[in-house]
This record gives sequence, C-alpha cells and structure tokens, in this order.
Amino acid sequence: MAEIFHVDEHDVPWVDVVDDPNAEVGKIRVKPLTVGVETATRVQYIEYAPDYVDPMHSHDEGEVFLVSEGELWLDDARNGPGSILCIPRNADYAVRSGPEGARFFRVVVP
Repeated sequence: MAEIFHVDEHDVPWVDVVDDPNAEVGKIRVKPLTVGVETATRVQYIEYAPDYVDPMHSHDEGEVFLVSEGELWLDDARNGPGSILCIPRNADYAVRSGPEGARFFRVVVP
C-alpha cells in the first residue's frame, strides 16, 4: 500500500538560492518541501524578493505555480494570491515579482 506523505511548510527551513547562475544571491529563497521523498511529486515553496526579475529560461519538465502571497507577473499578466500558472516543458518564459515580492508553490510536472 502506498504511503501518504505530508509536510507543514513551517517545519522546513528557507534556503537561499546560490547555485542557480540566473539567480541573484539573496533574491530567491526556497523550501524544498518534498526533498528526499521518492513517492511524492516534487514541490518547492519559493519566495522572490520585491521586484525580482527571473530572466528568460526554460526547463525540460513542466511546472505549475500556485501563488500564495504577493504577485507574480508573466508577460503583462498579474497573478495574485490564488492564481495558477501552468508552464509546459521547454517553454521559454520569464516571471517577475511585484513590489511586495511573491511566494508561490512550484510543482514539477513530468
């Protein structure tokens, strides 16, 4: 029988992103919510500093972003709390946070 996995984001510490060549040090923090769990979908809780611009890039996996705080802009579209963004694999995109920053869940989709 499959095991049920659960985690409270408050129990996972923030980690500054420093190994991403596109990321400005101190501008992105991540909580790797499912790290080390083989049966769970990979999920991260991500925080962008105010007015952070993530440059154009792509991934070889799809992504779903669920905005929980602040605003995350994709092109000219504002995405506030409760918004969802679905990014297909290999799609070129750039997002930026609003003046209050942004927090969102990133779910990796195969």
